[in-house]
Amino acid sequence: MKKARASKNTKDNLNNLRKVIIRTQITLIITITILLSFGGLFINIRANEKSFNQNLQNTTALVSRLYNFTKDLSQPELCAYLDGVAKDLAGVDIFSVVDKNNMRIYHTRHELINTEYDGSHPDFSKMPSDYFIENSNGPSGPQRRTYSAVYDVEGKYEGFIMTIQLKTTIHTVTSHTVLLFLLVTFGAILIEISICARLSKKIKKQFLDFTEDFEGTKFLVDSMRANNHDFTNKLHVILGLIQIGQYEQAQKYIQNISIIQKETVTFIMHNIQNPSLAALLIGKIARASECNVKFTLHENTHFNQDDIDIPSEALVTITGNLIDNALDSMNTSNNTTKELSIGIYTSSGKMLLTVQDSGTGIAEGFIDRIFDNGFSTKGSGRGVGLFHTKQLIESLGGEIFVESQVGKGSCFTVELNK
Repeated sequence: MKKARASKNTKDNLNNLRKVIIRTQITLIITITILLSFGGLFINIRANEKSFNQNLQNTTALVSRLYNFTKDLSQPELCAYLDGVAKDLAGVDIFSVVDKNNMRIYHTRHELINTEYDGSHPDFSKMPSDYFIENSNGPSGPQRRTYSAVYDVEGKYEGFIMTIQLKTTIHTVTSHTVLLFLLVTFGAILIEISICARLSKKIKKQFLDFTEDFEGTKFLVDSMRANNHDFTNKLHVILGLIQIGQYEQAQKYIQNISIIQKETVTFIMHNIQNPSLAALLIGKIARASECNVKFTLHENTHFNQDDIDIPSEALVTITGNLIDNALDSMNTSNNTTKELSIGIYTSSGKMLLTVQDSGTGIAEGFIDRIFDNGFSTKGSGRGVGLFHTKQLIESLGGEIFVESQVGKGSCFTVELNK
């Protein structure tokens, strides 16, 4: 009775611990997703504002060049021509041509043609550029304006061209952007909660299978630690990029994270039945993304713990060292395409691991020496990683092989038999 009661209490305690860990993970995922989404929204709005200004300036430059070719036309001909131009302009609601006497020669609202322009405009003689952008009010309401001076062949001032984007248009674009980000955030949270629910079931099974020695608990803690550390690093990178004004780079980084979370995590949790190895792969994929390395897992990759009994520490050390070695090789490579491909396969009593990179490769004369203690082509104080990796593999009754071509990359293969 006492043993049964102790077993029940142990299971209850482990189940409560599992629930606390899952709640913590869901809270972290949702919090970071919201932070990433709002960071992306801020960057996108800033990018939109820059895009609005650039579009207005480019349009003004285009209209100025077209007007220089057509300004000798009669006003009806000029009006008809500029009406055709106005129909093809994207992101511009209104444009107007004003002569040096402040009379509107052309306006997209025809009722204003041949009327006096009574608004303000910059003194182009004092401007460092022929373009000027400001927020103002006009007959059509609040608007964003760009002015461009027009000169004759002798350089004499003839007037200016004004392109306008109404604030209502800008607000509509911004509202659509906000709505899109809210929908994406909501969808991402639902997906991540779904992933967490599936992860919860797997974790529960691990806890129950390893109740006697708490090995499942250890695996889960290792996995959570790796994930939390990875999330914190991502947040620090994004905040740093925003603080130094690298908004476009931050946006690309957020998009990369989105791809990793949605496409890769589900595959790993489904096919890698070892939380420590799964956490390692997720962390290494994020690291590869930061290094601009395309990280792929072979389509048939799978690791079943029932197939082969390997200590998680040994499995993580072997896989991690080979991946780090590949990333290090590609960091010093001149190849424009950097790719890292991993394959993990298990069957009854066997495991096969392949790590292939597109790095610098290994010269033929060095292949037989790369597993020697202290041997390295990258300077002193290195050359122990592959040495210890090989020792660990051989202590488990396995073998490691390497194939390499200089300038093309290398492929390490590990075979374990238990």
